[in-house]
Amino acid sequence: MADAFEVGPAVAVEAESVGVPGQRRFRIRAMNDNAIIATVWLEKEQLVAVGEAIESTLKDEGYRHRPRALDDQDQPAVLPLSLGNEIRAVQLSLGLNRESSHIVLIGSDGPAGDDETSSISFEVDFYRAQLLREQITSVVSAGRPLCPLCTAPMDPAGHVCVRTNGHHPH
Repeated sequence: MADAFEVGPAVAVEAESVGVPGQRRFRIRAMNDNAIIATVWLEKEQLVAVGEAIESTLKDEGYRHRPRALDDQDQPAVLPLSLGNEIRAVQLSLGLNRESSHIVLIGSDGPAGDDETSSISFEVDFYRAQLLREQITSVVSAGRPLCPLCTAPMDPAGHVCVRTNGHHPH
């Protein structure tokens, strides 16, 4: 039987990586106002796609991000260390709740319609979605530097660049 865990509207959402560059795992964590937490583990490419989908959705809805004054900003939420309900996303869906101006993210660990598939969903308002988009960009770019010649990720010891036919470590 499939499990569907719904967090509802999130009061805090964050994207982060765990581990060292080159061996990182990525996740999005959301917490509702009852301190119920959901964690969706993703591949880097999935996280990038979520960020791009959020950006596209906000643009299509005509949302213009206006930073809040310092005294009007929410205090950064501190999500507890416990992971709460978690899932390793095989499929991701991003939806829109126009009535409440929320973006809905659904992660599932298997194909839709499978009786063994579990899912987690949560909603974020447009303001938090924009902040999540910015955070995703920051998390993804904090990885290994790219080779200026071939754009492949470089390890701390460098790498053998294919643009130099493998003859010179870069």
